[in-house]
Amino acid sequence: MELYCHPAFREEIEGDLMEWFNTYSLKYGHNKVNRLFIKEVLFLFRLSIIGNIYHLTNTDTMEITNQNKRLLTILATAIALLLIPLIAMSFTNDVNWKIFDFLVAGILLIGTGLTLEFILRKIKTLRFRILFGIALFALLFLIWAELAVGIFGTPFAGS
Repeated sequence: MELYCHPAFREEIEGDLMEWFNTYSLKYGHNKVNRLFIKEVLFLFRLSIIGNIYHLTNTDTMEITNQNKRLLTILATAIALLLIPLIAMSFTNDVNWKIFDFLVAGILLIGTGLTLEFILRKIKTLRFRILFGIALFALLFLIWAELAVGIFGTPFAGS
């Protein structure tokens, strides 16, 4: 939470969330309020806020560059995508990921994001950026599909 929220605002945000939780737990019951609470916490994480909160408290710090904002966006996107199966596991038995699945998916997502960042930093022409980006995402899709359902029948194919 420290990467996202400045420490000066943490107590206030946590207090508001707990007050909201207590109020609505009486109204909706424990099970429903837990799901609503997860939704409220997730809605706090907006990519547009990351990196912009420091202007509220620190006026003498260096401005975060666009490249660093992209890196934060890559990390936040990977985490958000990994939260989808994590949350789905609490609602259904159809999604059954182990810690190893999250680790592999995280490596694939962050690796793809960092490779895309490398492409954007090193390749200057728009045409080649687009071509390499499409190739990168095609490779991600093929690896993901192989791991999920085994379309090529390799030894590391999923079931």
